[in-house]
Amino acid sequence: MIPVKFIPEYLFFRMAPFLITIVLFTGCSTNFNAVRKEQAAEFNKNITDKTTRILLSDKTYDMQSCIKIALENNLDIKIAEIKGRVAGLDRKIAFGSFLPHIDVNFTHTEDSKLQLRSAFGSYFALSDQEATVTVIEGQLSILKPETWFIYSAYKKGEDIEKLLGLRVKQAIRLQVTALYLACLTAESNTAALKASVEQAGALYREMKDLYKEGLILKSDVQKTEVFLMMQQNSLSEMERQKTYAKSQLLEAMGLSPLSEINLGKAPSVTIEKKELDDMILTALLNRPELKIADRNVAVRSDALKMAISAFIPRITIIGNLTDNRDSYLKYHDILTYGVSGILTVFDGFANIYQYKEAKEENARVMIEREQACLKIMLEVINARQTLEREDENRKLMRLELEASESRLNEVTSLWKEGIVTSSDKLQAVSNNALAKANMAIADYRYQVAAATTADVLGISGKE
Repeated sequence: MIPVKFIPEYLFFRMAPFLITIVLFTGCSTNFNAVRKEQAAEFNKNITDKTTRILLSDKTYDMQSCIKIALENNLDIKIAEIKGRVAGLDRKIAFGSFLPHIDVNFTHTEDSKLQLRSAFGSYFALSDQEATVTVIEGQLSILKPETWFIYSAYKKGEDIEKLLGLRVKQAIRLQVTALYLACLTAESNTAALKASVEQAGALYREMKDLYKEGLILKSDVQKTEVFLMMQQNSLSEMERQKTYAKSQLLEAMGLSPLSEINLGKAPSVTIEKKELDDMILTALLNRPELKIADRNVAVRSDALKMAISAFIPRITIIGNLTDNRDSYLKYHDILTYGVSGILTVFDGFANIYQYKEAKEENARVMIEREQACLKIMLEVINARQTLEREDENRKLMRLELEASESRLNEVTSLWKEGIVTSSDKLQAVSNNALAKANMAIADYRYQVAAATTADVLGISGKE
């Protein structure tokens, strides 16, 4: 029977597990709608403040400035940097296997009654009613070959993450370059289309005046009106493309896509033309993917060595220092030390199969490296052909633009003299507007092709 004075304490200790369970389960309930609302508001504020701090409204940003901002703020780059730091920590954790492992165990016990043992008709105490034991244990591996190979693999893993980070930066550099050029091209096309709309509007008004005087047919006026509306629609679409291109650029720079940015003048993106063999060699020497493949082969080689080390005994030095404060003991401090060795004699042939598996994995990554080399060779060939194609197309578009401008000047002079029809002038104006748009697109495609070729060769960002 429980004494009355102990009933509150008894009930508390009996109910404590249930109270703790209730607290834990009620704490697990989360209102995710409220969390999403709070996070959305916080994100909008933070990205707006960050953009305002970085982008100045009275400053223009050239392509290199945009690339610099992107390399400092792009989220993909930040993720790659975190992965690189984690890989470095993994390497440091692996290095801990070379250092001694020391554990301290402290135990303090109290007995409600002094323990006595019966002997020869009397009772004797064999230990104190309170006991404190402190144990310091240590061990150091002196022969554990797989430790070296594990550390080597993690070191190469850290190098791989650094190379992946480099590749991410190269991809962001190419993305920003393409988007920057797309923005400038959209701005150029917008300005050209505005001029074309004004020109088409003036032509439309002239056509209406001529129609009123009975000098042209109504269909000529209608064709001019259709052309004017087409140019207006093209201008509206180009305005939308320009807005979206700037939003994409800002997002790639790690800034708010709702902000405004003033861009500088168009850069001249070019690349030195070399023989195909030289370009392929440059790519094979510089592409981070192949450097990663080399390290993957080395990692698998370490894994193969680890599988071989499973057949070798593991030897460890062990030590144990025990401090027992029991007054009945003659020696309170006892040092135990020795050597421990483990040799796997039979584990169901697992070590043998692991060795065979490691050999197959090693062969696989070597083949994958060959695949990567062939893939990059094809990328170089395609990039070179694309660059040549866009260069030829740019030259063609330039000639076409010059021809359309000459034709427009000639037709305008003849139209004023009444030698050619209004349809001829409308056609000349339409062809000139199309040639200007094609020239802008051709120049943009060539510069993107040049930037892509530099990226394919692995020299993007190098001086």
